[in-house]
Amino acid sequence: MRFNYDFSSSGRERTLLLLHGFISDMDSMAQIARTASPHFNILRVDLPGFGGTRSTDIDYTIETIADGLQSLLKELGLKKVDILGYSMGGRVALSFAINYPEAVERLIIESASPGIASLEDRQARLLIDRKRADDITANYTVFIDAWETMALFDSQKHLMSEERSSQRRNRLAQVPKEVADSLLKYGTGVQPSYWQRLKHITIPVLLVVGEQDTKFKSINSKMAEMLPDAQLVVIEGAGHNVHMESPKKFGTMMIDFLLGG
Repeated sequence: MRFNYDFSSSGRERTLLLLHGFISDMDSMAQIARTASPHFNILRVDLPGFGGTRSTDIDYTIETIADGLQSLLKELGLKKVDILGYSMGGRVALSFAINYPEAVERLIIESASPGIASLEDRQARLLIDRKRADDITANYTVFIDAWETMALFDSQKHLMSEERSSQRRNRLAQVPKEVADSLLKYGTGVQPSYWQRLKHITIPVLLVVGEQDTKFKSINSKMAEMLPDAQLVVIEGAGHNVHMESPKKFGTMMIDFLLGG
């Protein structure tokens, strides 16, 4: 698997790999990149179906993505990286850490899960994802309108209009058929459950969730109990997209954790 990516090397000893969320691309991680760049080389990747990385041209799974990321690291001469994954990107980051533990220094998971444990629940979620994929290809703008009114994003109403507009432009810039295809290939309805494999992630892990994101607060509390070396931080006043809603708090916490503070 080949990715569209941006590798900004400033000669630092460590590299931070940034993995974006659903219906966005690596540009959505620009603020995090700016905050981390004084300390790290920055590798931003467009995940399949977003930005310049296509989904419809190949058959793959979330574990194929992990394989592709490892190949990219080898191509760039990177033996080990720190990883920050947001939401969908957090699921990919967990897959990579499980499959290539020797390649990860420290791991930050923001508002993500290890998948759905129950086969019955995964099958139910797949039906939802198939309906969403149909809606995406039928009328993408209408789908985005509905997506942005989900309760998951209610906490973003306090943000400045330009921040919300920038996020919307990034979403609308994606290719609908690619977005839909990615959902069916590595959405939570089809990815394997990693719950029982969390105990094998022995590197330091920071779990970050927003106070108002009730669903992911619960999920991450359970994850923190199962990971051998994890800390859970709940950011007051934030929802699902913590790095966008509380950038200063998120940035300070990110750097402190990655540098071992």
